[in-house]
Amino acid sequence: MRSSVARRICVSLLARTPEEMRRLAEAAAELGARMVELRLDGLERGRILEGLRLTGDLGLSRVVTIRPEWEGGLYSGSEEERISLLERAAGSADFVDLEYGAVAENGGVVEELRDGGCKLILSRHYVSDSPPSERIRSEAERMARIADIVKIVNKPSNVAEAVQLLSLYSAPWTPGRLVCFSIGEAWSLTRILCVALGSPFTYASLPGRAVAPGQPTFTEALEALEAALRIWRSSP
Repeated sequence: MRSSVARRICVSLLARTPEEMRRLAEAAAELGARMVELRLDGLERGRILEGLRLTGDLGLSRVVTIRPEWEGGLYSGSEEERISLLERAAGSADFVDLEYGAVAENGGVVEELRDGGCKLILSRHYVSDSPPSERIRSEAERMARIADIVKIVNKPSNVAEAVQLLSLYSAPWTPGRLVCFSIGEAWSLTRILCVALGSPFTYASLPGRAVAPGQPTFTEALEALEAALRIWRSSP
């Protein structure tokens, strides 16, 4: 089971230099990871795509993310430049993560990314609040019409809001296409439950290198998923 479960864990890597990104990717591969998220927004603006190039020979499935400041990331450059970088990365990456808020402002970007040959993860991060579940569900359905995978993250203030987000998995389109969980130490379990509910993968980190609050390490996620899926499959 271990190898199949490892494929469902994406290790987020945030580095300051392309060389550090390479070292982090090597460390993830040595742990048994099969998939990594390259958070290229942490790199110097002139060297962003080097982080992608230097990790291309490790046999890892790669998600390219250049998260802007307005969505909780580190990229502070122009949106035009950021979109151009994502489009250039699409030819080498397996997935490109694009914020849903960027679609309306950048006509044709979805088609350009698809033309590059990658799969599109359309993401929405509610990092300061958690809107009503009806609004999130409606937005998720709109995102699903144009994305291969929909990623929705919230920051709940109570258990009900965390459960409401996971209830998105009841929609018929979601198996293998929806990644949703809650951020924060109190909600780490949702990062494991989402896979049992149908998420194609969840996000984890290297030891001591968490990219988001509540992110487990790869090994922690692997052990928790093995236990959760074993119980889930044996239940009547």
